[in-house]
Amino acid sequence: MPRTGTPSLRRTLHTTLLYALALVREFHWTLVAIVAAVLFGGTLYAITPHAELGGAPPSLMTSLYAAWMALFAEQTLTPPQTWYLALLNGVYALLGFVLIGEGIVRFALLMLSREHGERWWMKVMASVFRDHVVVCGLGHFGYRVLGHLVANRVPAVAIERDPDSRFLSRAKDLGAPVLVRDMREDQALVDAGVPHARAIIIATNDDLVNLEVALDARRLNPRIRILMRLFNQQIGPKLTSTFGLDAAFSSSALAAPAVAAMALGTHVIATHAIAGVPHVTLELTVESGSALHGATIAAVEAAHALRVLAQTPRSGAVVSAPPADTILAPGDALVVFTAAGGLPSLEAAARAAARA
Repeated sequence: MPRTGTPSLRRTLHTTLLYALALVREFHWTLVAIVAAVLFGGTLYAITPHAELGGAPPSLMTSLYAAWMALFAEQTLTPPQTWYLALLNGVYALLGFVLIGEGIVRFALLMLSREHGERWWMKVMASVFRDHVVVCGLGHFGYRVLGHLVANRVPAVAIERDPDSRFLSRAKDLGAPVLVRDMREDQALVDAGVPHARAIIIATNDDLVNLEVALDARRLNPRIRILMRLFNQQIGPKLTSTFGLDAAFSSSALAAPAVAAMALGTHVIATHAIAGVPHVTLELTVESGSALHGATIAAVEAAHALRVLAQTPRSGAVVSAPPADTILAPGDALVVFTAAGGLPSLEAAARAAARA
């Protein structure tokens, strides 16, 4: 699945197909009832001689069409004086009003739901995402994290439990699927694609809710990266070690761009604000076949506007302030300092081509 915040043609077609299948599932009992009525009525017409056909019964297609039109209180064949066809035409007019009328009303409501981005359409949209980031909680912080992810073309799905959240409509305007659900419910996490996601950022204002969602996410996807907002920073290290969380962060200690970068797999060591611009110190590993493989440190610093603070070869001791002409090899661990906004491109450059 491409890493893009704007839906690709393939994803759009996939979403439309899933939406059509969801419509079939939603209306399957109505469709079954209509098909059964047409087959039953068509059979009765097909076994009954008609005077206007010279005393012969109508063909199968004509009989099915006559039964279908009977649901709309229309008669295509003058019924003979048989009690069962007379009863059929009377009952089918009422049956058609109930089945088809109710189906049209429900379908119109679902089309409105799709157009205005309501819950049902959002659920279908979220179902096509893979290797994405799930953001739980659309307060000030969660909304901004979602915005950074979308701006950096990272596929993301959001969950917000408050239908009156001031950021709900703004989040939908970003183009990411937004589910108005209680993220403490397993089904809400499943609908958001947690079993297929690469990371989940839990950013509600309740530490206990955040921890509960983190544990549920780990149970649903043992490989997912879990980044949890935590107001009580004193127990953060204990939670990360005890429950296997990847990071427990405070919004006052981390800028939103840095958290979005952590979701990409980047190991953020520290964050800084220089002239109001978020900067980070981070560690990354050069992968074989990546854009950094075979490049010199000088070339990397120039291309990504960063400073390499240290290099640790796969087999060797750490080198502080390595020479500019040092050629990077697979497995090299780099500690770099850069503006947070450049992290997505730097992370992509460090990864092998298959993950880019």
